[in-house]
Formats: sequence, structure tokens, C-alpha cells
Amino acid sequence: MSGAASFLALAGRRIAASLLLLVGASFLIYFTIRSAPGDAVDAITPMGTPPEIKEKLAAEFGLDQGVLGGYGVWLSRSATGDFGESLVFAPGQTVMEVAAPAFEKTLLLSSGALFATVVLSILLALLLGEPSARQQGLTGALYFITSAPGFVSAVVFSAAVNAGVQRFVEQAGHETPPWYPIPIYSDSIVPYFFAGFVLVMGDGLLMDTFNAVRAEILSVRGAQFIAAVRARGASVTPHLWLNLAIPIFSAFVSRLPVVLGGVVIVEYVFTLDGAGYLLLEASKQRDFPVVVGLSVLFTLAVIVVGLLSDVARSVIDQREVARDG
Repeated sequence: MSGAASFLALAGRRIAASLLLLVGASFLIYFTIRSAPGDAVDAITPMGTPPEIKEKLAAEFGLDQGVLGGYGVWLSRSATGDFGESLVFAPGQTVMEVAAPAFEKTLLLSSGALFATVVLSILLALLLGEPSARQQGLTGALYFITSAPGFVSAVVFSAAVNAGVQRFVEQAGHETPPWYPIPIYSDSIVPYFFAGFVLVMGDGLLMDTFNAVRAEILSVRGAQFIAAVRARGASVTPHLWLNLAIPIFSAFVSRLPVVLGGVVIVEYVFTLDGAGYLLLEASKQRDFPVVVGLSVLFTLAVIVVGLLSDVARSVIDQREVARDG
């Protein structure tokens, strides 16, 4: 089999596996949401609503079917991009009209924070080099600072920012910024930078990425082919970064679920109108289609990025195709 045919076969298998994973994950999400006590009909009808009216609304919203039947209908519709309509959060609008703009903001925030984490990890790894006793003070302090859960970091950071603005701006008689106090609804982009900073510094993300990146850099630097390149008097930089491209991208991909998980609470703390904030609000209001649609979008993002990572690794390193062929 030719190299191109092997690559296409590998890509086909990865895509098929990703689709099966998405279907399985979407069923678990659908089953979990449908099994939760209460539903959108309870949320949008006042106490004392006659049962026949609730039954009519449940039939209209597709909540009168069993889990398997309802999932089959939902899956056939969602395959065409139709995730249904919002029942409570934004009645009359489709799920994609509500979720897509919010998810775009969340994906941009998460990927930006993760990209910044990887860049900082590379710079820190190049600066510190091999582990030594002299570095223990610095790395220990970084471990301590970045080990707190994301929601704790968000609350502490927002309280510190509010205290700083109150002391140095408000009490000094200056005009306070539009995003103060946190949390508050604002059109300012500043809270997004705050949220990105918290994502980088929370959940141990920075030091975990740093350790992985430093290990890869030290491994490549100590490889025999790098020693051979040095012996020929050639520059090792192109060879170094070419062999680090896939491990660094893999570090990005493997930590995306962590960031997407943390962004839900961080967005809520900073009152950002992203998918995480929308997901919590829709959950509180029992807006079943919006909750399922957003959860599937989060899952889809992780699967697609993982698939792109596999394809990129196969393109750069043909040994991946040979191993999976």
C-alpha cells in the first residue's frame, strides 16, 4: 500500500473512531440530562398548571418520549445541525443561535489561555534548563501558587482586583473602570484577560505543562542525532524544534479538556457571556436542549482537536502511519 493510501486509511479509521466516540458521549450527556429531576416544563409552568397542559408542552418539546426514543430523534436532527430550540433561556431561538456565539468566545478564551500556558512553559523550560537544587525555591513557589483549583483562583483574584481598584482608584477620587466591581456585566474585554490569567494559573496547569515540555526538550537535546548534528558543525535549532513540534502540540491537545472544564466556573465568576456561563444558567433553568447542545459542542471540540493532532502527527512523522498501518 502506498504512503498516500496508508495515510487515507489511517485518517478514515481515526475519523470513524471519533464519530463513534461522539455518539457515545452524546448519549451519555443526553441520558444524564434527561435523568435529572425536573425538566423545562416544570421551569416554564407556574405551580398549579393543569396536567393536560404540561403534557401538551412536553409533547411539543419532545420530552414525552423515552430516553432511547428521544435520543434517536435528537440524534437524527442534530446530525443536520439542528439541536432544537431553547425552551426557557431564549424561547423561540434555536440552540445554535444561542450557543454558537457563546461557544466561539469560550473556545477563543480557552485556546488563548492554553496557548499562553504552552509559550510560558517553553520559555521557563529554556530558562531553567535541567533541574537543579537551586531551582527548588522557584519551582516550589510556582507549584504552590498554581496548585489551587480554578474556582478558588478566580474568587481570590477577583477579590484582590476589587480591593486594588477600591484602594488605589475609587478612594483616590478617580473614575472606576466599567468592569468594576467583579462580577458585573460589562462590554469591556478586560475581564476576558483576567479569566485567561486565572485559567493559566489555576488547576496546576502551568507547572504540569512546564514539566511535560521541559522533559521533551531535555530528551531531544540529549538524543544521539542532535549530537551527530553538532559534530558536523550544523545548527541544531531546526532539528530541535521539528522534533518538538508534535510533543508540544500533544501537550496542548491533552490539556484542552482541563481548560474547557475550568472555564465553566471561571466564566461564571467573571460574568462572561461565554458557553460556560450559558451552560450553568441553562442548567438552572432546566433548558434541556441548550444544556445538551452545549455539552455536545464541548465534547466535539475536544474530539476534533484530538483528531487534528493525530493527523498532524501522521503528516510530520510517517512512522505513525507505518505503526497504525
